[in-house]
Amino acid sequence: MGRFLGRGRSPRAIHLAIVTVIYLRSTGQARAATPGLITFAWSAPAGCPSQEQVEADIARLVGDAPRPHEGRDLQAEVTVSQGRLWSAELTTHQAGRIGHRSIEAPSCQAAAAAVALIIALSIDPEALPTTGRAATVATAAVPDTPVTHPRQLRILASIHAQGRAGTLPGTDVGVGAGIGLAGARWRAELRWTYGLRRDQVAALPSGPAGRFNIAAGSLTGCADLGHLPLALGPCAVAEVGRVTATGYGTTAGFSRDVLWLAAGAGVFSSLALSKHLHTSVEVDVLAPLYRPDFVFLDMPGVVFKAPVVGGRAVFELSWAF
Repeated sequence: MGRFLGRGRSPRAIHLAIVTVIYLRSTGQARAATPGLITFAWSAPAGCPSQEQVEADIARLVGDAPRPHEGRDLQAEVTVSQGRLWSAELTTHQAGRIGHRSIEAPSCQAAAAAVALIIALSIDPEALPTTGRAATVATAAVPDTPVTHPRQLRILASIHAQGRAGTLPGTDVGVGAGIGLAGARWRAELRWTYGLRRDQVAALPSGPAGRFNIAAGSLTGCADLGHLPLALGPCAVAEVGRVTATGYGTTAGFSRDVLWLAAGAGVFSSLALSKHLHTSVEVDVLAPLYRPDFVFLDMPGVVFKAPVVGGRAVFELSWAF
């Protein structure tokens, strides 16, 4: 007679075989032909339905008597993993044919339900407790070819506000715009930011001072380790720009535009507000690669020199195409 076996779970795994025997005896429809053997293995993270629960779902779908035709033994192995969506990899062996399906679902329960439906159809499509029309629709929803759900490359257009510390004498704020690309597990953005504060002042003890401002562009690449609707992960940053400095308070002032070059790393988090609209926060630590001294030519002392490390926080609203 048919048996329904799971790895390491023999007492529970023969559940469906026992049901088969009861069904055949109670209805008097026992046949001389021996139904095929069903072997099922289920591997999923904690919090997902157990193998016993999936077996019970299969039993409900096929009725009380799962009975593959003789010689059509079915082996099914399922591995479930979590990423942006829940993914179930199903491999089947039946009648000398090997099949593979990749199923994506918003929850592990939904993935398990899809697996149960596919296995139930493989056991005996006619045993499904549905009308003929519903069974046809269900069969059409589970094609024989592998199911894949590739994510398209998205284009990002964004506006942002930025707070910065450790680049200029004081805390700076700025605004800007950006453009980028995003895939299933990564995103890259090119941003341009203009500092709004014009009162960034550093002074010598004797009184002469300098006023500073910055405009910079940055390239940020991030790995996305989250799942919808929340994305998050680590980032790498490269930044290049221009620091404008104007000295005053002495007859020999200065006016300079100096290269700003920095690299760093950080983290980001993005929340999908709708299909296209996203909001995100990125926090980075930056180390300047070029730290010039701002000085008056006729006076000793350094007016300002950028610290060895600084940081920034970017608050962004983006539209994904």
